[in-house]
Amino acid sequence: MSGRKHHYLPQLIQRPFAYRQKGKEFYVHAHHRTRGRFTPNTSGLGKEIDFYGDPSDTSLDDAITKGEGALAATVQALNQGDDVSTVDLATLICALSFRTKAMREALARLFPSLIEALRLKLLDPISLRRDLIASLSDPKEQKRLINAEINKRFGDMHREQRTKIYGFMSSQWRSYVATHEAQLFAEAWGITHALLSRARIEANAIADHAYLKALAKDPAMPIRANRMAADMAFDLVDAQSGEFFILGDCGPIAMFSDGKPRLLLAAISNDVVLEAAYLPVSPTRCIVARLPTAAKPMSVGDINRISAYLSLEFFISDRDTGADLEDLRAAIGSLDPIETEEEIILTLSQAND
Repeated sequence: MSGRKHHYLPQLIQRPFAYRQKGKEFYVHAHHRTRGRFTPNTSGLGKEIDFYGDPSDTSLDDAITKGEGALAATVQALNQGDDVSTVDLATLICALSFRTKAMREALARLFPSLIEALRLKLLDPISLRRDLIASLSDPKEQKRLINAEINKRFGDMHREQRTKIYGFMSSQWRSYVATHEAQLFAEAWGITHALLSRARIEANAIADHAYLKALAKDPAMPIRANRMAADMAFDLVDAQSGEFFILGDCGPIAMFSDGKPRLLLAAISNDVVLEAAYLPVSPTRCIVARLPTAAKPMSVGDINRISAYLSLEFFISDRDTGADLEDLRAAIGSLDPIETEEEIILTLSQAND
């Protein structure tokens, strides 16, 4: 357990960007969206109280803390010029991609859009009527509804009596559905509307619970990391003279097949795939993972711009001036981290049409 203040941007990835070290303390230049420039210790930056759960359950924070030793060793090896396996590179990218505050906030903003898309789709009269008739034709659903109707009309009864009534109602099922279609449709619409309205009210709490549950299930993301290691080619991009990388509070950034940058793991449409991922590990070095068919890696300047644009609150650097840092600070949060609300609604409303 690391205490109640949890790093969502871990020190292991911040420390290589330090401009000064004093004993075990590392200091970076932070460029904050609202606070401007300041020089914090990495131990106090990129953290939030109870970010991974309250003190009553420290299991997620414990699991994340336990895995940071291996991640720190990977970062150190990279910056020393040692060989690192593709699995370790992929694990570092995947482990840092989902745990950030930028990702958590993006998912929280996404959830109301998902509910709105579901509302438009599920409450569409034509679609709802079609799905209702299809479900009423399903033998399991037919059995459930008939038994529910028997319970409502007759309550408890002997098995023989229930069997006779069930047989009669089964033989009359089509006629029953046709006669009561309007009533059944109204009931289905009302239940769906009530559930979605409640979900909309509780969207933030539902999204937050879903985020922590997903992270707790797989904090190191070995399955995703292994898939990335198998599908992508990995390389290191070194900054040239006069260039340097920044590190956004979003951690890794990604480019997708539709040409749009997003947070990693964050495409909604099945037609859009991850083409490349970038994670700066020092002011002079950045991991690049790319599909073999992807375009050549982005320049240092483009990586920095997207890192700033996708950050939620700040980015860090080993310097306080140069390379348009002030312009980058002013542009923090200027890109949609996942999708726009309109894109989400359109994508989900068209699914399975």
